[in-house]
Amino acid sequence: MAGRTGPEREAVVDTSVLHALLVEEDPHHGPAALLASRIAAVVPSSVVHELVWSLRRRLGAAAAGSRVGWLLARGVRVEPVRLDDVWFALRDPRRYEDLLVVSVARRLGLPLATLDRGMARLAARHGVELLPIPGAPGAHGRAGEETGQA
Repeated sequence: MAGRTGPEREAVVDTSVLHALLVEEDPHHGPAALLASRIAAVVPSSVVHELVWSLRRRLGAAAAGSRVGWLLARGVRVEPVRLDDVWFALRDPRRYEDLLVVSVARRLGLPLATLDRGMARLAARHGVELLPIPGAPGAHGRAGEETGQA
């Protein structure tokens, strides 16, 4: 993500953005890479798991491991999901994974970067600021398309 010389700001980043960053063929790779150069990423621990599963399905186990390892070596902050995040997410088990991410952003008081419109709506509904992604279509990506999330 951003260099150690002082990115613009911290933001919670969801699976859709990280998937686009790590898969060059993803149509949102460019916007995700630009965003990554401008922020200090805070990645909920649940997102790391989703990212490995998503990349493993798309690219195979070896590529998934090396790409996520590359990302972690760049100094992203992995934020553990806490019990209060789990309770928050259990409000709607159908959106459990997304609500975990929203809860972490709320708890830390950080904006959320996502390419997933459904996640963006959910975050806004819970008072989480959305970080615009330069060059992404619309405000926050595509509705109804694969976002790389499990």
